Amino acid sequence: MHRAPGRRRSIALMAEDHAHILVVEDDESISEAIAFHLSKAGMRVTAALDGAEGLRALRGGPPDAMVLDLMLPNVDGWQIIRDVREWAPQLPILVVSARTSEHDRVEALRLGADDVIGKPFSMRELVARVGAALRRSAVVQAGPRAPIVEGELAIDAQRLSVTVAGRPVALTPLEWKLLWVLAESAARVLTRDVIFQRVWGGERGHGDRSVDVLVRRLRRKIDETAGAYTYVQTQHGVGYRFEATPRAMPGDRRATEAPAAARDGGGARPLGGWAVARP
Repeated sequence: MHRAPGRRRSIALMAEDHAHILVVEDDESISEAIAFHLSKAGMRVTAALDGAEGLRALRGGPPDAMVLDLMLPNVDGWQIIRDVREWAPQLPILVVSARTSEHDRVEALRLGADDVIGKPFSMRELVARVGAALRRSAVVQAGPRAPIVEGELAIDAQRLSVTVAGRPVALTPLEWKLLWVLAESAARVLTRDVIFQRVWGGERGHGDRSVDVLVRRLRRKIDETAGAYTYVQTQHGVGYRFEATPRAMPGDRRATEAPAAARDGGGARPLGGWAVARP
C-alpha cells in the first residue's frame, strides 16, 4: 500500500486500502495464524521470523502498525522497541509475549509499546486491538479542532504537532491520545479508570499500571524539558489533570501550592476544589 506523506485518513479508508501490519514472531505457526486472521480482517501482512529480519522490513518501508514478540533470535523485541522509537515514534507497537509478569508488561510499556497481550491469546482479541491501535494513530477529521495552548505548550490537532517553548516534541500515538484526553479536560481531574477508558477503550483491570506508565512516558517528553512549566499534574489518590504549573525552583514555596490557588491569591485548595471526572 502506498501512502502519500502526511495524508489524513480515517480507519475506514485504511481498511479499504489494506492497512499494512508487520508481524515479528519467531514461532512460525503463531505467525501464520496471526497473518491469517489479520488478512481476513482486510489488512495486508508482512511476516518476519527473527528480530534482524523485522528491522530490515521496517527500514524498507514503515508499516501502519507492528505486532511484536519479545523473545526473538538475533535481535530481541526489547531492542526493536528502542530502535523503532528513535526513528518512528508514531508507529503503533503491539507486543505479544509469553512474558506476562507485571515487570515485563510495565517495561514494555515504558520503552514505548502501545499495548501488551499475553500468550496464549484470542485471535479475535488481537485483531480488535490492532484495529484500536490503527484508530488511535489515524487522523480522523470529525471537524476543525482549535489548537490548545497552555503555558509554553502548543498542541495542534490539525497538524498533529506538539511543541514546548517552540521546540517540537515527537509523541507516539498513545502518548498523543493521552495528552489530548488530558488537555481537552483542562484543570479537571481524570481518574485512572476514565483515562484508561478514553485512551485504550474498555475497562481497566484491578492493579493495572498502564496509565501511570504512559503518564511517566509523556512527562519525560513534555514536562522534563527546559521549559518553564510542568503540565501533567498528579492528584494523589485520584488521578491526573492537565494544567500549566510554573516549574518549582529550589526553595520556591510554589512547589507546595495548588496552581489555581496561586493565581487566585488564596491558600492551597483541598481535593474538593477540583472537578473530578469518574466513569
